[in-house]
Amino acid sequence: MTSRQQFDAIWIAQTDNTATMLRDAAAGENVAAALAGGAEVKTVTLRENIAFGHKLALNDIKAGEEIFKYGEVIGRASAPIACGEHVHVHNVESLRGRGDESGIGHEDDLSVPETFVGSGRLVLQTPQTDAQEKTFLGYPRADGSAGTRNLVGIISCVACANDVVTRLSDIDGAACFTHQQGCSQTMPDVKKITQVLINLALNPNLGAVFLVSLGCESVPSQKVLEAVRAAGKPAEMIVIQQEGGLTAAVEKGRKIVKDLVDKIKADPVAVSVSKLRVGLKCGSSDTTQGLSANVVVGSLTDMLASAGAGVVIGETTEFMGAEHIAARNAADKETAESIVRLVRRMEERALAVGVDMRGGQPTRGNIAGGLSTIEEKSLGALAKAGSAVYQKVIDYGDRTDVRGLVMMDAPGREPEMLTGLAAAGCNLIVFSTGRGAPQGFPFVPVVKITGNERTYRVMNEHMDMCVSGVMSGTQSVADAARELLEEVLAVASGKPSKAERCGYNNSMNIYVTGPVI
Repeated sequence: MTSRQQFDAIWIAQTDNTATMLRDAAAGENVAAALAGGAEVKTVTLRENIAFGHKLALNDIKAGEEIFKYGEVIGRASAPIACGEHVHVHNVESLRGRGDESGIGHEDDLSVPETFVGSGRLVLQTPQTDAQEKTFLGYPRADGSAGTRNLVGIISCVACANDVVTRLSDIDGAACFTHQQGCSQTMPDVKKITQVLINLALNPNLGAVFLVSLGCESVPSQKVLEAVRAAGKPAEMIVIQQEGGLTAAVEKGRKIVKDLVDKIKADPVAVSVSKLRVGLKCGSSDTTQGLSANVVVGSLTDMLASAGAGVVIGETTEFMGAEHIAARNAADKETAESIVRLVRRMEERALAVGVDMRGGQPTRGNIAGGLSTIEEKSLGALAKAGSAVYQKVIDYGDRTDVRGLVMMDAPGREPEMLTGLAAAGCNLIVFSTGRGAPQGFPFVPVVKITGNERTYRVMNEHMDMCVSGVMSGTQSVADAARELLEEVLAVASGKPSKAERCGYNNSMNIYVTGPVI
């Protein structure tokens, strides 16, 4: 690829009829749009102002014609678009998740392909590394996992217990998890919440657990305690109604937590990179992610999978319009069918509302960042999976010890998605962002990566790494991925992530699908 000074926009595949701007440009300017790799450059005169990260038309597009990016369909033109015009929500409509127009969103053929790219083997395409020989300083656990942190988890069993939990948040060596669930919900949700709480407590980053119950919640808190103890992890619980209220519960809880912190003290030891279980998340997205940060994360996924580590990707909504790619790269037909089925189910929920889902997905911020349709967002988001084979599909918050890539059925919103990754057993999370999502997680370090140079500068307090050079052509994907791997290993070994340094990690929740009753 040529240097950034030599071109102003980038397009990914020969079939694309759009390119993404790498700078703000005004009407009348001649912009050089380069094919990724620099093999071809088109000069286009802009017909209107187009902002950084937004799309321009590389040729005339008739109303009803398909819009291409990444070599894939991201929607269709809702009006004629002239070469050099801005391509966005005002002249492009999504073909998926649309309940507002008859036929939109109801694909004739969403069948699973009979032939799969994936063979069930873990394959590394790029870049070649010695990742399998890497280690990090961690905390081996009795179940064979390893923590990247060694903390006492103070976990609320129900929203009504959150106040006691937050008043214990100043204890060194402890981490607090609060949420808004646990009572007055349907039994399927109560069952799921209970299992997620157990799985959160079993996360390898927690050496011990302190549960806080109100005493009358729907969640069977005693069952959570017994399950954690049965797994061999030190666990204690306090019941606010039995202690006499807030003050007494906090006083007793503080003593118990401090004793647990002393009990689990240990020095980290070198453990294999194969003990990493890395969760993948993207949020506050813009178009830079699918062209830079997510591509780099995808190469990291390849390296980790080839080294025997586990990688969990979720956000089912952000498979919509790209599920055919994931299904083709599944280990077997069952996994491929599960991917397609879960995406269909999520789409049906959007269709049932009877409106255009745009504004909810892509969000208002996504649209401002240049993303026009859910298809465009999904194609960029799934770049995080790299070329790794999908080995399995799991339900929200289920634990997994599978090596390689796993899909978790989960929503895209940060509070629920990050919780799901932690419950799945992830001991580190890599979070790509275009506009600057600040969230971390209470006891799982979150590494933030952006490909947006402006975001890295303005939101530097929250950003661990910038890979804007990938989009501009000054840094290769392979080099950026190796740099990200080293950052991941450093954070896994105890280096505080930016989210940990500033403590931006309290707004968590558990995903439910039924009503509050």
